[in-house]
Amino acid sequence: MEQLTKNQEALIKALYTRHGRKKYDLCICEGVRCCADFLAASPGLLELLVCTEEFSHDFDNYNPVRIPESQFSKLSATIASQGILAVAKKPEPVPESKHPADPFVFVLDRVGDPGNFGTILRTVKAAGLKELWYTAGSVDPFNDKVLRSAMAAQFTIGLRQFADLKTLKQTLTAFGYNRFYRTDPHQGVNCFTAPDLFNKSVVIIGSEAEGAGELDGSVPVTIPMPGNSESLNAAQAATIFLFEYVRRTFAAK
Repeated sequence: MEQLTKNQEALIKALYTRHGRKKYDLCICEGVRCCADFLAASPGLLELLVCTEEFSHDFDNYNPVRIPESQFSKLSATIASQGILAVAKKPEPVPESKHPADPFVFVLDRVGDPGNFGTILRTVKAAGLKELWYTAGSVDPFNDKVLRSAMAAQFTIGLRQFADLKTLKQTLTAFGYNRFYRTDPHQGVNCFTAPDLFNKSVVIIGSEAEGAGELDGSVPVTIPMPGNSESLNAAQAATIFLFEYVRRTFAAK
């Protein structure tokens, strides 16, 4: 039976850090569903598949390295491991010159929570969008926690990072996206009635703690909250916006 080498063990541990992912241009997918979705989307990016000796799901076509559970638990980042992880090459970034793929551009501004970022990425995929744009200060999309939350949607959704909202706006204006909506928990146009919210426009979501940053020329847009809550977290707010887009799309058909 093939065994995991010391160098491979060291590589896996390094990929749980931002520095390691940047150095090797690799990342870790962990868990049955995350690995299955990654392999279904991008099998050519598989570098190494590792599972426990007792692992029973059918991944044998990918030639997994089987190791004792005690050894696997030292590599896993989860408390209750499902017994499988994949080392994956990160997909190529979207070229800067490529025109946006969607009718509107969805942007995350400094969303640092891995669970929120990953859940939003998974929801972007569910809503039928092809890309997610984000600013520096956000969590690394290939962080292992983000990958688990997103169920490896990173391998089907194009990701574009920008230094800040100003730089992002310059790029999108050049592509003909001229309406910028910045989400606000307390004021702004109603997200359910704004007529051109998803028409050649940009919708920016910020973190719950800080909100979306200021941007000249942007229009605040809000989710009505009759219960007078202080705010919704980023993933909840993103889901509402994304499925309002879905509702309008299907209502028009």
